[in-house]
Amino acid sequence: MTATVVPAETTAVPAGVRRWGGFGSGAGMVWLVRLAFIVVVLALWQGFAGGPKSTLPTDVVSKPTAVAAAFWHLVTGGEVFAALGSTALATVYSLLIAIPIGALLALLTAHRFGRWLFEPIITIAYSIPKVGLISLMVILLGVSQATHIVLVTSAVVFVYYFGARQALDELDQNRVIAFRLMGASWWKVARSLVLGYAVPQLFAASRVAVPLAFATEVFAELRVTSSTGLGVLLEQFTNNFDAASAMAVMIFILVLGYLLDVVLRDLLRRYTESIGLSNQL
Repeated sequence: MTATVVPAETTAVPAGVRRWGGFGSGAGMVWLVRLAFIVVVLALWQGFAGGPKSTLPTDVVSKPTAVAAAFWHLVTGGEVFAALGSTALATVYSLLIAIPIGALLALLTAHRFGRWLFEPIITIAYSIPKVGLISLMVILLGVSQATHIVLVTSAVVFVYYFGARQALDELDQNRVIAFRLMGASWWKVARSLVLGYAVPQLFAASRVAVPLAFATEVFAELRVTSSTGLGVLLEQFTNNFDAASAMAVMIFILVLGYLLDVVLRDLLRRYTESIGLSNQL
C-alpha cells in the first residue's frame, strides 16, 4: 500500500508585507511615511517661521499657510501657467537639439579613430562650468531666447551622449556580424538592432536630462534678462520681497520636476516591458 503525500498549500506573502513587517501594503506604507514626513516638516516650518528675529524670518521664507495662499492665487490666476509655457517651450527646443547632437557624438566616438580624435575635446567641453559661459553666450548671441537654448543644450547634451555611448558599447557585435552575413544593410542593422539598445538608454538619460534642462532654463531666466518665464516670475517676487509668492513658485517648480520624473519613469518601464528588457534595466 503506497501512501500519497499531499503537499501543503503555501500562501505567498506579498513583498510589501514582508518589507514592512506585516503592516499593510508596501506602497501604502511608503506613501504614509512620506505624508507623515511632509506634515512634520510643515508643522516645524509653521512653528519656527515668525518675526524678523526668529529662526526663519517670514520676510525670507514666509509661513506655509501664506505660501499655500500664494500658490492657490498663482494657480487660479493663471499667471504661473503663462510663465510655464515660455519655460517649457525653451526646454523642449533645447532637448530637440541636444538629443541628435548627443547621438551623433556617440556615433563619432564609436570607432577607435573617432574616439582618439573627438573624446579629448568632448571631455574638455564636458568639464567646463556652463555657468561661466553665460557672459560669452550673451556677447555672441545677445540677450535673447537663443542664449537660453544654447546654455540648456550645453548642459544636457552630454547626458544623451553618455547614454547613447553606453548603448553602442553594449551592442552585441556578434549579432551585428550575423545581420551583415545575412545580407542586411547598415540601415537595417541600425533600425532593427541598434535602436533596440539605444532607445532604453535614451529614455533613461531623459530621466536625468529633462529635469536638468528645465532647471537650467529657469536658472538662465534668472541670469539673462527675459520677458517671461518661471525664472522671471521668481525674480519679480524676490525683488518685491514677496517671500510667500517666491516660495510658491519654487514649490511649483519642484512639484513639476517630480511629476516629470514620474512620467518618464513610467514610460521607460512600459517600453522596457514591451520589448522584454524589464529585468535588464
